[in-house]
Formats: sequence, structure tokens, C-alpha cells
Amino acid sequence: MNVNKAIIGLLIALMIISTSLAVFTSYITPESVEAASYSWGSEGSTVREIQTKLKQWGYYNGNVDGKYGYNTWLAVRKFQEKNGLKVDGIAGPATLSKIGINTAARTGSSSGKVYSWGARGETVREIQRRLKSWGYYKGNIDGIYGYGTWSAVRYFQQKNGLKADGVTGRATLQALGIPTGQSQSSWERNVYILAAAIHGEARGEPYEGKVAVGAVIMNRVRHSSFPNTIAGVIYQPGAFDAVADGQINLTPDDSAFKAARDALNGWDPSGGAIYYWNPATATSSWIWSRPIIKQIGKHVFAK
Repeated sequence: MNVNKAIIGLLIALMIISTSLAVFTSYITPESVEAASYSWGSEGSTVREIQTKLKQWGYYNGNVDGKYGYNTWLAVRKFQEKNGLKVDGIAGPATLSKIGINTAARTGSSSGKVYSWGARGETVREIQRRLKSWGYYKGNIDGIYGYGTWSAVRYFQQKNGLKADGVTGRATLQALGIPTGQSQSSWERNVYILAAAIHGEARGEPYEGKVAVGAVIMNRVRHSSFPNTIAGVIYQPGAFDAVADGQINLTPDDSAFKAARDALNGWDPSGGAIYYWNPATATSSWIWSRPIIKQIGKHVFAK
């Protein structure tokens, strides 16, 4: 008898959960929260559609995997060059329209990105990190906007005088301290590309060494002898082995993302270095002419 009651209770609980999920997802779907601007680090079906169309037209040769990485960025740039568009590698409204993708029905707002149930990516991870550090979120920092993230966002909104709908729009992003609008796209792209370089160049190094590699890249951005953008520095011909051997295309881990943020926020364990190398594998005689500042892990850092 008690067993039957337990089974009935379990079935009722499952029905309640199922009904709740149906209500939540009836107005929030992965498609409805995708934004009208796609760039480095974006994921989803629209990115897959961009890749498919560009592949059909000969601009893109990679996998149609829905992940906006270097090959997709490069293909979008080629398409933009050939079609008289601003060449920045960002698939914004003008580029999407030229490709033949209509985002009007997919976006809930034209005022910026909106994140909710089904969203994925680096910004979702940042939302989770901030909410977890403030005690609102108890789950894994996995970049997947599920029930736990939705519930934490809703709790945060209730406590901060925001509309409590569990959807992270412009007002909630601002309250969390996460940049919005175009600056958000640039921020995401810079975090991702810097994390990819750190992962490719310093995987297996101590955490301080990873941040130091990111700091060298940032120091080059500010130096008059190097390109003035993160992507320009990283993809400068011959600058980094990870680009030459393809390791830049590996998916960065959480440690690389954290190191990228620390470097972007100004931490420089390298002491102002603009070069680094592994003494055990370096073959350039010129590099040894640079004054060494310090060694972290297997890398030495120099001016």
C-alpha cells in the first residue's frame, strides 16, 4: 500500500515538473533567444545555417557544426569582401540579409542580445559565474541555460527590482555587470579568441603561466610594433605556433577562459613582456637576444 502511494506521488511530481517545463518553454525556445548578430564564440542553428550557405557558395570549407570559430569568421570576412560589406567577420543584420537569412522572426528584441532557456555559450557561462559568486546559482558552470540558470536569474531579478521572468536581457545583463550591445559581441569575441590562443600555446602550464601568455598578447596589442587588435596579434604571420599547427582551433577549457578574462582585466604576471618561448624547443637565435624578465613553468618571458 505504501509502495503504491509512493509510486502515485512520484507520478504526480513528474506530471507537475513536465507541465512546468511545458509552460516555461512554450514562450522561450533556443530559436527565440538567438540574437541578430553572430560572431566568434556564438553557437546554434543560425550559425549552422550561415556555415551551410557559405559552404554552398565556396566561402567555407569547415564542418557545419553550429560553432562560430576561426574558419567561420574567416569565411564571413571573405563573403563580406566580395559583397561590398563592412569586413569584420561579424554576421550582423546586413551580412545575414545578404546571405539570405531573415532573423526578424527569431529575435525577441532589437535592443541587444537576450539569453534564456536553451541558450549556450560563453556569455551564459559568465552569467552563471557571477550568479554563483553572489550565491544565487548552485549548479555547474557549463554555459547551458537550463532550469537552474533560469531560476537563479529569476531570483536575482526579484532581489534587484527587475522584471522577474528568468530571461537575461539588457537590463539584467547591466545589473550583472556584463557589457551589452555591440560591446558585448566584441567582448565575447575577444574572450574566446584569447582563450583559444592560451589553450593552444600554454595548455598544461601553471595557471599563472597561462595568464602570462594572454598578457603578452595584450601587451603586443598596446605596443606600436604589433597589430592593435587581439585577432591581429594572434594571427600575425609566424607569431604563434598554435596558429601554425592548428591548435588554435581546439575548444578552450574553463581554465583558458578564466586566464583570458584575467589578462583582459589587466593582470600581467609576465612583467610587461612582449615575447615568450620554451628554452627547450626554441630554434631561433634572434629570440635569445631579447632580455629575459622571468620564467613561469616551461616558458621564459622577455621584453
